[in-house]
Amino acid sequence: MRRFSILFVLIFVTAACTEQQSDTHTPSNVKLMHGGTIYTMEEGSPTAEVVVYEGADILFVGDKAAAMQNYPNAEQIDLQGNTLMPGFIEQHMHPFLGALTLRMVVIAPETWEIPGKTWPAAVDGKDYMNKLVAAEAAMEDPNEIMWSWGYNNFFHGELNREMLDNISMTRPIAVWHRSCHEFYFNTAAIKHFNLNQDDINKLGKQVIEQSDLDKGHFYEGGALVYLLPIIFPELASPERMEAGLKQMVTMLQRKGVTAYMEPGAFIAPGSDKLYLDILGDKDTPMYSYFVPETKTPYVKFGKDGLLEAVEASKQIFPSSGKIRFLDKQIKILADGAIISQLMMMKEGYLDGHEGEWIQAPGDIEDITEVFWKEGYQIHVHVNGDLGLEKVLDIFSKRMDEYPRKDHRSIIVHFANSTEQQVAEIKQLGLLVSANPYYVTGFSERFGEVGLGEERAHAMVRLAQVEKAGISTTLHSDLPMAPSDPLYLAWSAATRMTNSGNVIRPELALSREAALKAITIEAAYSWRMEDQLGSLKAGKIANFTILEKDPYQVPLAQLKDIAVVSTVFEGKIYSVLE
Repeated sequence: MRRFSILFVLIFVTAACTEQQSDTHTPSNVKLMHGGTIYTMEEGSPTAEVVVYEGADILFVGDKAAAMQNYPNAEQIDLQGNTLMPGFIEQHMHPFLGALTLRMVVIAPETWEIPGKTWPAAVDGKDYMNKLVAAEAAMEDPNEIMWSWGYNNFFHGELNREMLDNISMTRPIAVWHRSCHEFYFNTAAIKHFNLNQDDINKLGKQVIEQSDLDKGHFYEGGALVYLLPIIFPELASPERMEAGLKQMVTMLQRKGVTAYMEPGAFIAPGSDKLYLDILGDKDTPMYSYFVPETKTPYVKFGKDGLLEAVEASKQIFPSSGKIRFLDKQIKILADGAIISQLMMMKEGYLDGHEGEWIQAPGDIEDITEVFWKEGYQIHVHVNGDLGLEKVLDIFSKRMDEYPRKDHRSIIVHFANSTEQQVAEIKQLGLLVSANPYYVTGFSERFGEVGLGEERAHAMVRLAQVEKAGISTTLHSDLPMAPSDPLYLAWSAATRMTNSGNVIRPELALSREAALKAITIEAAYSWRMEDQLGSLKAGKIANFTILEKDPYQVPLAQLKDIAVVSTVFEGKIYSVLE
């Protein structure tokens, strides 16, 4: 393994040639990285011999001889054959969900590796229940709530209140679905949180239909609007959130992430200080950006009060700095979660169940009317081909009424679609932010249950998006997929499943596009391409340093490349084993 001595070999250049010196910077401030492969992600000059930076600012990218002439007193840092790239960007994830779910008992269809812990997969329903029973039995405090995340009905079969009561009638048990859009409670948990039908009935038809007290099942509106505010103080206790956020930062940095964004941010009252203290800490080596959600303020304040309410929600963080809301961007949730198979599909589901709307088309009409003419960038979570059809119709209507250039509104997740819809996305000037893990983790199973092979195996058709020239990014939607940019690039470029099969390889993203999707295209999707995503003078000195060259290793090994270190605003952070 080619590692730096401790991290880097620092070679200090003497000032013997001061008469020929052409820079005015002190040797301690200017740093020159060389001695490895450097990819800039800039179209005109994709590689460079050196990167020169001072503090958080890149000064020069290019030829070593020119750099030595212009910065002869720079402190030289030898990459020792490693590969330097722009700092990786996680275009879309959820720190709240990641911090909480990965601090719970994780029993999921796939193995989850987190700092200091590996949770083995539960391969079927029997395995799942055995692991859940064992986890409950191992708890020492008989009154402690058992929180578990990762259950998926399409892998583990049915789960309900009665089944959880068979584990315990006294300990509250709360199971969070792998999609994070559903909960299952036993009777003790329902009593503990005083969940009742009268309160559910106050929240309208959709919440009533998406809450089932008899089965202890709450999904979409029932989970997000009714249940989550009630359980949040205990689900997200300060101790749990603090430990989870710190673990999340460690996990992201080990995977080379130097910036991430949460669209539809859920930041509960009181947790803002915790975010500022941990994510905003001077030693946290990444940017944390947020985009406000629109469902809650729309329900509370209606169309007329929506804009003001959304802008007011952003005041909890500073308007600038390493933790902040992105300006004039909002998030809409169209149809249900793909992992729950609640997306809205044109031809329905093989077993006859139906999808769900999180925000119905009429609500999306109202919300886009409010923000479109105000120049906002709109991120739309949409998973089904029927959901996408409705969303594209609404964007088409907005464009007809009030044409906009470079609006950069984004189709988020991009699970199910048609070739014609890809063409419409291009015509409307939309971007795509895709979760390629849908293929890796779910395409095979969904080919057997719910969707059938034809639709399930065609999910996330990124080759057609690339061919159409649509700007494309990749995201994990943590905890929907591991927050690991190289893993996401591998997933998009190979379409390999957890069982080792390759699904519809002709729909794969190219290696080049996949690596751009976690760097420059991700920055472009945030309107931050002038600051992040590539190596260029004037941009921020955020780098990810890799042990191997991601353009040269066999494609199947892309996900296995080790991150040696990250550089955030010019400061080096090692990745410790």
